[in-house]
Amino acid sequence: MGKKLHIILLILGFPALFMAQTVNQQMLSAKALRFHHLIYVYGYQQANSELLFQCISYDEKLQLKDTVHFNLGKHSPSDYLEISVDTLHNVLNFYFQLANQKNEVSLLRVNDSLRQIGSAQNYDANHINALSVFDDEKYAFKDGLYIIRTSSDTSGKQFYLSRYHVKDMNKPFEYEYKWQFAFERKYIYRASIIYADSNLVMVYAHVYDGLKKGQWILRINANTGEVIRGTKLSAKGDSRHFLMSNVNIDKKNKSVDVIGSIYEANMIDFNNRTSNFTNQSKNHKLFLVIIDSTGDVVSRVEKAFPMPVQTKAGTILQSFHLKIREFDKKKDGSYAVWSDMYEQSLPNVFTYYSSWQFNIVPNDVDYEIVRSIFTISTKAVPHFTSLAKGDTYGKFILNDIGEYDKFKYKKPMNNVVIKTGLDSLNNAFYILKKTDIVSSKKTYHYIFMGKKNLESKPILKSEQGQNVNIYFTGVTSYVSFLTNIGNTGYELKTNSL
Repeated sequence: MGKKLHIILLILGFPALFMAQTVNQQMLSAKALRFHHLIYVYGYQQANSELLFQCISYDEKLQLKDTVHFNLGKHSPSDYLEISVDTLHNVLNFYFQLANQKNEVSLLRVNDSLRQIGSAQNYDANHINALSVFDDEKYAFKDGLYIIRTSSDTSGKQFYLSRYHVKDMNKPFEYEYKWQFAFERKYIYRASIIYADSNLVMVYAHVYDGLKKGQWILRINANTGEVIRGTKLSAKGDSRHFLMSNVNIDKKNKSVDVIGSIYEANMIDFNNRTSNFTNQSKNHKLFLVIIDSTGDVVSRVEKAFPMPVQTKAGTILQSFHLKIREFDKKKDGSYAVWSDMYEQSLPNVFTYYSSWQFNIVPNDVDYEIVRSIFTISTKAVPHFTSLAKGDTYGKFILNDIGEYDKFKYKKPMNNVVIKTGLDSLNNAFYILKKTDIVSSKKTYHYIFMGKKNLESKPILKSEQGQNVNIYFTGVTSYVSFLTNIGNTGYELKTNSL
């Protein structure tokens, strides 16, 4: 009898393993973010006349981990602007600004266990994060901060790379200057930090003219600011543009693999800011440059292939452009690549078109590209993007074509591609986020190959004023976050596609 009962209990308990976990919690103006594989929900609690900031962390199974509170005094949520948060220096920094005192800000700094590191009340907003707030080209490693800045005069633009050190993590970020490296004054067009640690800084540099014209990976000593080695992505005498789109860096031995696209000199002229991309989608040239720990080029591979796109007859300006979103190196030396394609049909406006997976696999000669079946994900969602003025969702909008090199490697501000993957039949699936600019409603679409064509299934929606997000915890598993209509509470839920 006992043995039979044991079996029955197992059978009854087994389905519970697959039941979704749900958390419902009261919190005012709640928002969520992901940091160190945990999900943090933050907002306000009103305790009579006192306003408390609250942050709660959960693991990927929605088990409660930690909680922190911060007293903001006799206020209500409407007294404050939207809470700002960043993860600079590998900690959580929350900033609170009163709507009627925009020159002052309060700060709460906590670690990933929500242990308070430091705080400040009514601090000068211009000095709360003095070096980092307004700089686009920056890279933080532990308590170090590397920044690229420029200065211009009648003789041209000068680029500088500087290193700073946080004086005290318990206080608002105040930095001690360490060193500055001045790039050559002539012909530097772009410089971007791609990696940094306590010993080494790697910089992608674009030189538009002169003897060193081309694109380079620079290795700089992190302690002295001296150049260790510069490696040119193109071969000697090659005048084409090798525009970086992504990198894979071995943090142990400091080797770097660079992937990007090759453009003929007549396709884009950065000096005069002109372009002609008419034929590049028919014969797109991808490059892979493998650089060892000393800065020597181990392999330089170039592959040409047509992009699998559908062109519109009679469209003069239409062109298609490839950005590499994921670039993962496997143990066998191959690379798994997810790319995003953008369509240009208006000057300097590049709109998301679809995503495409392919592998770069070693062969007897060098490498070959093994491509998955291409489908146009945006066709499954009617009017997924709009060219209406002011609608920036799913787009890169450049000031001029001279920013094209930055477009190739920069992440989008309003990301619409949340997740991509391959199903058991090697068909692509996509999670795309559509935002209505008028109503601010958001819908997450699961796009997959049906019996005949691509199908779209909404998996999460928000109405105007609701905060919403999705965090994938596996290939098909995810956690959804949604506040209620009045923004007085939220729901976290585990789900599967």
